[in-house]
Amino acid sequence: MAPRWHPWLTTAVVAMVTVAVVTVPVIAQQPLQLPDTAAPAISQAADHFEFVADGPAGPGWTRPNEPARKYFREMLPALFSRTIAIENDLPQPAALRWIFTGPRAGLTVELSEGNIKLSERWYDSAQLLGEKGTLVRQEKAFTGHPRTLTVVADAHLSVHVLVNGQDLLQAPMYFDVQRHQMMLVAPRTQHLVVHGALLPPEIKTAALQIDADNKQQTMLGFGGSPGIPAYAELSERGKTEYWHLIRKYNLLLHREYPMGTELKQDLSNFDDLSSATPHYYGDNFPNGEISDFDYSRRMLALGGHVIYEMWALPKWAEKPYDGPVKIIDAWKKPVTKQADVEQYVRIVVAYCRMAAKKSGRPPMIVGIQNEVEQIPSVYAEMTKSLRRELDKAGFKEVKIHMADAPYLWMGVGRVNDLKHDTEAWNDTDYVASHVYDWQKYAVDPDRYDEQLQAMRAVMGDKPYLATEICLNDGKLQEPSYRVAFQVGQLYHKHLTELNAIALMYCWTILDVEQPNFGASRSLLIPDKTHGNVPVASSFQLRILGAYSRHIQEGMWRVSATASGNPDLLVSAFVGATGKKTIVLLNRGTDATRVAILWSAPWRQIEHVTQYEENEVAVAKPGLRDVVVQPGEIVIVSTLEGGN
Repeated sequence: MAPRWHPWLTTAVVAMVTVAVVTVPVIAQQPLQLPDTAAPAISQAADHFEFVADGPAGPGWTRPNEPARKYFREMLPALFSRTIAIENDLPQPAALRWIFTGPRAGLTVELSEGNIKLSERWYDSAQLLGEKGTLVRQEKAFTGHPRTLTVVADAHLSVHVLVNGQDLLQAPMYFDVQRHQMMLVAPRTQHLVVHGALLPPEIKTAALQIDADNKQQTMLGFGGSPGIPAYAELSERGKTEYWHLIRKYNLLLHREYPMGTELKQDLSNFDDLSSATPHYYGDNFPNGEISDFDYSRRMLALGGHVIYEMWALPKWAEKPYDGPVKIIDAWKKPVTKQADVEQYVRIVVAYCRMAAKKSGRPPMIVGIQNEVEQIPSVYAEMTKSLRRELDKAGFKEVKIHMADAPYLWMGVGRVNDLKHDTEAWNDTDYVASHVYDWQKYAVDPDRYDEQLQAMRAVMGDKPYLATEICLNDGKLQEPSYRVAFQVGQLYHKHLTELNAIALMYCWTILDVEQPNFGASRSLLIPDKTHGNVPVASSFQLRILGAYSRHIQEGMWRVSATASGNPDLLVSAFVGATGKKTIVLLNRGTDATRVAILWSAPWRQIEHVTQYEENEVAVAKPGLRDVVVQPGEIVIVSTLEGGN
């Protein structure tokens, strides 16, 4: 990615919006006939507005000769549908501008006689002032009498503009907006009057149905991979705050990003920070692949677990690959090396010995290899040899997960290949994969269900680990709540369709200067401007926290549905001693009142929105229902999450 970090200036996104920027001239369009509709009855509850073009100028500075704008006094949810009703035809040449603003970008809808326009503009950099920041323009001619104007920001990362209920304009929308206002554009010398109102949004209803006897997977937990150099940068206060956040968010799975290509043949630098294998993102300073046994010790003391998996092997642990079958890896490069299985096993067993000595315990799980392509017979031999040598070394309790593929469809192939070797398959305790191919479906996550179901079909009764989730696609580098919310849908699908027992984000903490790399790849970053303390990189932490904070290791998922509402994604979990947790994710554009027909001594209700960072309220006695706003995740639990 280029040094300019705005996501819409990446090659992929510029290509995507190029078509949108080119507006088709109105004269070249075939005007669309609007459906006839009567103006809705405007109730007293509606938020009225009236503009008079030649009326008094609005008060205040900078707009000395403009009718006062209408400012709607609400904070918009991340997903929404808002409709204004207009009593009569717009007088010529007046135009209504409906302006939506957010922290980094905004959109404007302009309605005039026979024409509707949509523009999206970015203003989070001085380089985007004026027209340079307007990167999306859409326009449509129509005939008829506009009586309603609707703007919908949906869970497909898009915005739609409807006139009289007819969808006329659509555009990608990756950014957040928070407030909206309206203004009249008209000559001040003419008596032009526009009257209308913002209609109140709908509230839907749903009833939660729980089958507590339908027991599914038992959870292991949540976590990610810490960038140890980034962790080392933290001040002492920063380290204290870091471990507080780890506990608060229940991120107790420490997936190591261990020493790789720079590992010495005598294995003396497993945890030598000065020789960490560099890991590069853009123009950021290198993050390193290295073990930290003190970090592992702290994680174990909190009741967590360590997962160890090598990525690229040192050259001395590889052999030339000259097999009869040409292999192309996920990055479309031919494979020329393969693992020296004997050396690979020597590394992993030696690591387990050192971990037991320095942190007090070997890793709970060892992965075969991360995102490196080997022929199936080599993966199988790595698995069998590792199991054999771990047992010989006294590490029979250390489990093995299969080699991680970058894409789930590749993971399905690896499972099928591994099953051809019965011994290797039996020695595999966990199925695992990354899901970077999900990003192709980020605007329509349900289309990814086919991939999830394919993995579910081949993995049999082995438990599944979601070992690495994050965003590295150029068009998803917007650090918005709307983008993070899509990842929340992926978490839900992993839990309910794949029966995943663990969800792990790519990085727990990462050192960055270019902020979008942190926002998309890591939950936390060091804040160098406030004494090197950890802070949330984006909204990703709160979205994962919606699941991690109230779903503990040992709890099991039970069947949960909200019939008749496909936009309300529900999951429920039960544990010993009366533990119960419900997670409600509303991906619709209307608020939903959910009846909770499941008796429990509920203690907490947690809210996750673009404004609320895992905000907790005490559940009222006899709680029977909750309202879930569009784009919100609500957690109802008998647990006190994060304590």
